[in-house]
Amino acid sequence: MRAIPSRAKPSCSPGSVVLAKPSWSNGGSMMKARICLASMALLMAAVAVPSDAQTRIRVGDEISYESATPAEYPRGDANRPVTWSETVVSPGAKFLRIHFSKFHLPDGDFLTVTGLNGKESWVYTGKGPDGTGSFWSFAVEDEAAVVELRSSGVARRGTRWGVAMDRIVHGEVPFAVEPTPTKVICGTDGRQNAVCQAGINMNPVARMLYQSGGSSFVCTGWLAAGSNANTFVTNNHCISTQTEASSLQAKFNYQTTTCGGGTTATTTDYAGGTLLKTNNKLDYTVMTLQGNPEATWGEYTATSKQPTAGLVINFPQHPGGGLKRIGYWEDAAQTVRCAVNSVNQTYSGTTRRSQMSYGCDSEGGSSGSPIMDAGTGRIIGLHHYGGVGSNPCLNAATQMIQVCADAGALLSCASN
Repeated sequence: MRAIPSRAKPSCSPGSVVLAKPSWSNGGSMMKARICLASMALLMAAVAVPSDAQTRIRVGDEISYESATPAEYPRGDANRPVTWSETVVSPGAKFLRIHFSKFHLPDGDFLTVTGLNGKESWVYTGKGPDGTGSFWSFAVEDEAAVVELRSSGVARRGTRWGVAMDRIVHGEVPFAVEPTPTKVICGTDGRQNAVCQAGINMNPVARMLYQSGGSSFVCTGWLAAGSNANTFVTNNHCISTQTEASSLQAKFNYQTTTCGGGTTATTTDYAGGTLLKTNNKLDYTVMTLQGNPEATWGEYTATSKQPTAGLVINFPQHPGGGLKRIGYWEDAAQTVRCAVNSVNQTYSGTTRRSQMSYGCDSEGGSSGSPIMDAGTGRIIGLHHYGGVGSNPCLNAATQMIQVCADAGALLSCASN
């Protein structure tokens, strides 16, 4: 399931094309623009996986990119002007992320990463979000990102250590466009925009963007009641290491504003926190997010109740890393409600009798989605498989009764 074809990584190191050499101007501000050429197309769908596995979706690749502020970057003043700037360009990229290998700013100074189109702008201070001085920026949906450092002028010489970048992500897949591989849709697609079922709480569901093995991937995850604040649940085949967890950008409310519309709602993003527990055969990971997303987006409660065949379910998801949708109907004509097909199944590589199947439509990127008991709103399954057993039209989830037992006190599971 995790086998990723190897490919040569294009480089944007000191020998790369430089659009403009560093120059001093605007009262000591250092500004530079470099272009990073990604010379190979992304091989997104060619991932060797078992026939019943619904793979995570690769959406971008990491590229070497080396640049840094001077040892003592220019000092600003009370207005905190831009004292160092660089524009990173990766031609044709649908989105960019920047990895900072060193990040150490004194109090009062800050750095922004902004898409050239102005759509997103992210602010970083101190030693970055997790305090380690090494992290991935959030994505900007553009082929260029403007990196600006603003200085207050308060910091003394010897405390303005600055930042260093060592690689970027060249995003190949636009998030709002639905990709085609690894779909499990039989007949007609019964999924709807999330807001079409406004009476169902889907606020705790987030689109995941994270790094693994030199590439960017998308999955789905959700906030859960647990012993740690801002507990977050997804698949083990999405995130299984602390390095992957630390690279996570979890985007909430990524959905349309109306049922049939194309306008995207206002979103909020949170960085990954601590990986708490992961299990390969049950295919789950419990981790935390930084900040306090539960205060805004709430949480689900998982249940240790045994699922039964015929149980009506809801299946919120971020297919292909795109806008949030819900599996509510099994067909576009809206005649067949999503429901559990079988329980206590055993599929390749899973814990014995830990799986449940259903006919709700899905595709790659839906991995990690919650399967909700429509009657109670409790989470009864964790989606991870598509095309299971001898039926290519069935999806599967790990039953939460097994996840709750294995995770113990990390998840506050109900019995109903």
